[in-house]
Order: sequence, then C-alpha cells, then structure tokens
Amino acid sequence: MDHLFIPAHLHLAINHVPIIGLAVACVPVLLGILIRSRGALASGLISIILCVGIMPAIIQTGESAQESLVASADFGFDAAGKAAFREHSHRAKATVPVVYAVGILALLALLVLIKFPRQAARISWAVLLGSALSILLGLWTAEAGGRIRHAEFRADWDFLPDIFQSATPTPTPTPTPTPTPTPTPTPTPTPTPTPTPTPMSPSASIATPSSTPVTSNAL
Repeated sequence: MDHLFIPAHLHLAINHVPIIGLAVACVPVLLGILIRSRGALASGLISIILCVGIMPAIIQTGESAQESLVASADFGFDAAGKAAFREHSHRAKATVPVVYAVGILALLALLVLIKFPRQAARISWAVLLGSALSILLGLWTAEAGGRIRHAEFRADWDFLPDIFQSATPTPTPTPTPTPTPTPTPTPTPTPTPTPTPTPMSPSASIATPSSTPVTSNAL
C-alpha cells in the first residue's frame, strides 16, 4: 500500500479535481446569476474556491514526481515519453496562474455578494469565463501528461509493433469481367418474287389457215 502514496500516484489521483470540479461549480454560479439566487451563487463560488485551493497539492506532488524521475538513472520512458514529460511541465506552468486568478475573482465575488449582490453577479460572469479558460488549459495540460505513459494517445502511433508498421497490404485482385456473348443476328431470307405469266391475246391463240390453195382432182 505504500506505493499508492508516492508523489507520482498522488499527482495522478488529484490532478483532475480542478477540471471536473470547476465544470460542476460553474452550474450553480450560472443559475445564481440567471435566477438571482444568492444561495446558489454563493455555493458555486465557494466550490470554485475549494477547487482552486487544491492546486498547491497538485503542484507539489507534480514537482516531487519530477524530481524523483530526474534523479533516477533512466526515466523508463522512450523518446516520445520524455518529450511529453517536458511538454506537460511547461503547460502546467502556463495553466497555474490562470487558475489562481479565477480563485481570487471567486473570493472577491463572494465578499462583494454580502452587501452588493448586483456587483457580485457582474464579477461572477468574469469568474465563469475564467473557469472555462482554466478548464481548457487543464485539458491541454492533461493531454500532454497522458502521452507520457500512454502510447495510444500519441498521434504518430509509435506504439504499434513492427509487424504492423512494416506490413504491406495485400492487393485485392481485381475480378476479370466475364464477356457476355453477343447473340449473332439470324439473317431473314428475302422472298423471291414469282413472275406473273403474261396473258396471250385471243388473236394469237387462233390458228391461221394456210394460204396455199388445195387443188382438187377432177373425176
């Protein structure tokens, strides 16, 4: 159980509190502004202050984890993991001041709410905008932190085994189209016209008597 309380594990356990906590705390703040409820607005502002109040513990555990890793002979990371480790540290340094500024605004709005509710509502709008920016910066920082150990979060897909990186996709054979036989047209025989016999004239069909006179023998 002792290894559960080392700085690296504690950092992983609590570093999501500002992201999720600020997102949840913005709901009562927004409702308190819209429906003019001092109770809802006060509860939301207090929740934001508590979320920001955990930042020192997150920073401390993160720096302690960094020191222990740097002091070791080898980080145990690959080249991409070491680059993500440094990037996570730089992003955290840019995020922390914004989160602290939101906490200061929330505390100011809570104090003003006691006597000047309208002015507190105006300051609460700034608290909401700052909280949204803090959430985005927190996600941006957490993205780099996730790439330290989780190779599946990396865009270059370096975690794939060599067998997947060097494999050449087998080309899919293109099916050869089977030619469709074209039916040969059967020639239609052209009918031969039958000649019509020409009718003969009546005068030609009557035999012409011989013009040679017949000589009769005298008795």
